[in-house]
Amino acid sequence: MQIKIKDNIKQFTKGLSKVQKKQIPFATAQAINGTLFGLKKEMAKQTVKKLDRPVGFTQRGFLIDKAKKTKQIGVLRIRPEVADYLKFQIDGGVRSGAKKIPVPISKNKRLNKFGNIAGKRSGLVKGKKEFIATIGGATGVWKQGRKGQQPTLLIKFHDSVKYDKKPFDFYKIGKGYIGNTYDKQFKKALTKALRSAK
Repeated sequence: MQIKIKDNIKQFTKGLSKVQKKQIPFATAQAINGTLFGLKKEMAKQTVKKLDRPVGFTQRGFLIDKAKKTKQIGVLRIRPEVADYLKFQIDGGVRSGAKKIPVPISKNKRLNKFGNIAGKRSGLVKGKKEFIATIGGATGVWKQGRKGQQPTLLIKFHDSVKYDKKPFDFYKIGKGYIGNTYDKQFKKALTKALRSAK
């Protein structure tokens, strides 16, 4: 998943001399890169606004392929490891895999400050009272209650998970930011470049 900026500079080149026009490729690359770095920061902010307590890895999950004087195209893209799960927040769809997908029952299972299963890396079962079983047709991690009480389902295993909501509109955010920023960046970069034109 990526957003490209490819410049259209015709509207800015009218009235410039041949010497001045030589500065345009440099100014264009500067403007594209300035816009992309600003967009990268904006995307990090938007993950916090649109997603449920995203971890720092998600917030930092955007990379830039910079434009050059000889190649006036720049790209903001999502790290592959982040895109693997963020794509469902962008496009929706069904997540499935060879392994069962653990989904916490939030009212029963304690989550960490990021809204994820606490201590997931060290295993889903915590303590002597928790166990994996199928009860009443539901397979997952259960917790044994007091004597005579039914176990409580903490984490349910699913073959697939459907994402109907699309809270992180990656492309709309990018288009809006670029539309509000690029021209300003280009005018600024061109003005600076023309000062050095001879």
